[in-house]
Amino acid sequence: MKNGRISRRAFLAGSATMGAATVLGLSGCAAQGTSAGKAEPESEGVQDWTRSLNVDIASTLPGNTSEDIAVEETKECDILVIGGGCSGANTAIRAGELGKRVILVEKTQTIGGASNKSSGPVAYNSKYAKEAGVETDILPIVNEWVKDSHWRVDAASIQQLLGTVGEAIDWMSGNGWEFQPWMGPTMVKLPDYDAREGLFLAALEKFVAPSGEVLTEATGKQLVVDENGTVTGAIVVDKDGKGIQINAGSVVIATGGYAGNREMVKTVFRFDGVLGGLPQNIGEGLEMAWKAGAQKPQNFGGQMLHQTLARATDEIKDDFDDFPAKYPMILCYVAQVLNVGATGARFRNEELVLSACDSANSSAYQGSFHYVVVSKSIMDTLESQGLAGLGVEKSPGLPPAYKPKFELDTPWEGIADVLDKMVEKGAGYKGDTPQELAEAAGMDPDIFLDQMARYDEYCETGIDSQFGKSAANLIAYGEGPYYIIISEENSLGSWGGLLTNTDYQVLDYDRLPVKGLYAVGNEAGSCLYNDTYVGSGVAMANTITSGYICGTKLGED
Repeated sequence: MKNGRISRRAFLAGSATMGAATVLGLSGCAAQGTSAGKAEPESEGVQDWTRSLNVDIASTLPGNTSEDIAVEETKECDILVIGGGCSGANTAIRAGELGKRVILVEKTQTIGGASNKSSGPVAYNSKYAKEAGVETDILPIVNEWVKDSHWRVDAASIQQLLGTVGEAIDWMSGNGWEFQPWMGPTMVKLPDYDAREGLFLAALEKFVAPSGEVLTEATGKQLVVDENGTVTGAIVVDKDGKGIQINAGSVVIATGGYAGNREMVKTVFRFDGVLGGLPQNIGEGLEMAWKAGAQKPQNFGGQMLHQTLARATDEIKDDFDDFPAKYPMILCYVAQVLNVGATGARFRNEELVLSACDSANSSAYQGSFHYVVVSKSIMDTLESQGLAGLGVEKSPGLPPAYKPKFELDTPWEGIADVLDKMVEKGAGYKGDTPQELAEAAGMDPDIFLDQMARYDEYCETGIDSQFGKSAANLIAYGEGPYYIIISEENSLGSWGGLLTNTDYQVLDYDRLPVKGLYAVGNEAGSCLYNDTYVGSGVAMANTITSGYICGTKLGED
């Protein structure tokens, strides 16, 4: 180990080098197998719906995954894992622990992926929950989850996930991970951010290094498929451009999805919000699997919308101290202010902002942004009494990385200066009257003025006949000037893209396994949600548990 990175010397020991080879079609000398995969269905009929889901993303990827690559080195292993985030690392560690020879490939220098910046998972029936005296019957939760997803999910996969997450967390705990109870006894918080990669590296050193290898700064490019359609390995390219063919009994895709591929997200989800996940997750793992015959699921395109951000945050961060620089973003999480869409129409009960996923998904239905409306009267209250003056009883649920230190009764000094700077930087709008505000923001003045008049009536009567917001959260706007904060939704990652069974085998268009091919983590989420992520702590639970289960199944095979 050196400077927190995997020691190449330690992992190269024991790796098999088989000499030079080339990919079929490049120079007439074939590698073991071919990178040509199974074709997608050509016939019309019962499977014709899949044709509409065939999105060619090769043109959106940096480099072409179909290119011919000269293979200069060949390696052998039992299990090849492509992607070194939590799901891929857990797969490799667990399989190595059970005696398999594993090669883990990660295209960045860092092991841990999105888990290095995540909060924590649900932890039903883990030792942490049991120590708190809580044991959970997960079947009612599974049934409610399936119902909320309109039954367009795989109940068996959900049951396995929630039924095994405690075991997976306890296993990680046995490998040095010390979780902390968080937000109640059925959730845990991950260790400190700066400790996580070291924990992965220590487990990889212990269980993978003796017979296998970790290759960082190496990118999976093509799957190798034999004449029977079985995936027998993959071709990767290292940081020096050298092609390496890795032959394996099983290949696991753990590349984290495609949320970093902005054009891909816009094409399949019609959404152009903010990426809060990893920019390196651009979809090449999915592309490789699709070319090998993997199905694009019916719900392909879903995003893990989870947080609301103010466009002003980055624009004004250098102009103010941390707390005032976050005034616009904090107001995006306050139920007492009015939320409207781009036309000026109110679109929800603003109390939804108290739940991150509910807020993000309801906003995204309007497009990639919405508007938060503030008046001088509201600003005066904030400047003198803080959020407590508006009746806010609980600290707003901003993402931890964005949340400044303040109390509910902390006065918001200089709020007008902050919002004026926001407008100057193009991250909001200002108007002395509702008419001027609508015109500045490009809203339909008739729609917005009618909406403001109706909202004032709700505040006066204490009855929100439009969406039912409680009287305590209805605050009259009063006189101007008025401001609009541009509020955007943050996608933590894509959700799914491959269809898997409870063994994490990737399925083809007949829902049969693509032999030799597996997927874990975000890639394997299509069976869990109908279209988008709606549950705090479940993405991290899926990441931890899918790797643990897949590694166990492959290790025991």
